[in-house]
Amino acid sequence: MGLRLRSHRPLPFPREDRFELIAHSLDGWEVASVTVGDRSGYFVVSLPSVGVTTQLVNADQPYAVVDLILAAFPKETA
Repeated sequence: MGLRLRSHRPLPFPREDRFELIAHSLDGWEVASVTVGDRSGYFVVSLPSVGVTTQLVNADQPYAVVDLILAAFPKETA
């Protein structure tokens, strides 16, 4: 699993910082992205590898975000 955190800073004012966490599989495919919702009361999770464009998760349940990301990762073949 690879993770990248980046920020988008649209201009002009009002300034609004957007942080995005991207999870990549070992072969480089984007598995999930996570951003903070407009009012920071929830996370917005996107799981393109399993066809989920938007899943909202309450901010007090970060473990649910981790569960969604891990469930979307491709299963290793033995």
